Amino acid sequence: MLRSTYAIVHLDAIDDNIRLARSRIRPDTKLLAVIKANAYGHGLVAVGTHLDKNPDVAMFGVALCEEGVSLREHGVQKPILILGVTDDAHFDAVVQNELTPAVFSPEHVYALAAACRRTGKSASAHLKIDTGMHRIGVIDEQMLSDVLDAFDACPMVTLSGIFTHFAKSENDPAFTALQAERFDRAVALTKARGYSPIVHAANSGAILGQTDYSYDMVRLGIAMYGCHPDGVSTRESGLKPAMSLVTHISNLKKLPAGEGISYGQKFVTVRDTVVATLPIGYGDGYKRCLTGKTDVLIGGKRCPQIGTICMDQLMVDVTDMPDAAIGDEAILLGTQGDEMILADDLADLCGTISYEILLSISERVPRIYP
Repeated sequence: MLRSTYAIVHLDAIDDNIRLARSRIRPDTKLLAVIKANAYGHGLVAVGTHLDKNPDVAMFGVALCEEGVSLREHGVQKPILILGVTDDAHFDAVVQNELTPAVFSPEHVYALAAACRRTGKSASAHLKIDTGMHRIGVIDEQMLSDVLDAFDACPMVTLSGIFTHFAKSENDPAFTALQAERFDRAVALTKARGYSPIVHAANSGAILGQTDYSYDMVRLGIAMYGCHPDGVSTRESGLKPAMSLVTHISNLKKLPAGEGISYGQKFVTVRDTVVATLPIGYGDGYKRCLTGKTDVLIGGKRCPQIGTICMDQLMVDVTDMPDAAIGDEAILLGTQGDEMILADDLADLCGTISYEILLSISERVPRIYP
């Protein structure tokens, strides 16, 4: 039994966005699909198993060892890169599941090598270079040399990749170029030591940008799900939103002017008003900060949300929809008729980014894959 509130994930839209990204990079450049954080809310296993069969995807990117293990347990075969920090205690699972961790210190390499000895299996790793993001990564040439010395001393660990992350690729070409220059120096020093890793730097902003930073591989994240990282150009970018958030009218009532609605009674009717209740709220990830700011699509028209959004329910003014009935479909994110509500639209109203809107949709909202 499914709730009358659910998210529809359009896997064909994800495929289309991948094809668009491929058209923006060189034919011989590989593409890594970033499916961390439950595939940006779209479903880690469903998206991973679907893209495991997509020939345009060469590798997956996750944030945690646990995400990679879950993919392996569900039969995903393609290489999986752990983009974040892996705790030493997880390196045995990394090796056993043939995951590829990011490393950026000699201690990481030695810990991974120790796990190889314990499990009797070899491993590969990608070397993370910090060129300006300043989260994790090798920060200078001495540190780089020390990490490469560790690889030299650990033949069971292959340095199979080297990468960096652009901090402002969607809107600052000058700083992105500076990061690329720093990265190129690190790559050159690594290759001078005899290593031939796969090189990657471009994220969604760089892929969709005007300058080619394809290298050997690119990493497609938010754009794969239909959102442009600059939060502005989704409608003009050719990307297709991959998620719709759907519910249905659960109750209708007619109120006279002067009636307050929901917690705090902050909204008061100024006319005879038909109020529709929808069984969705901030407990489902539809943010309370949207209160009184957004619309819901019903019957192909925009209907204003009224009253404080509750944990499990919210109210909508359908006075101008005389045919509205209990059970009618309501779209909070997606397309109905000629109208569309984007994650970027909701993000602008909340003062955040599309990433957070998508990831906020909670696990109690069923995902449907038509």
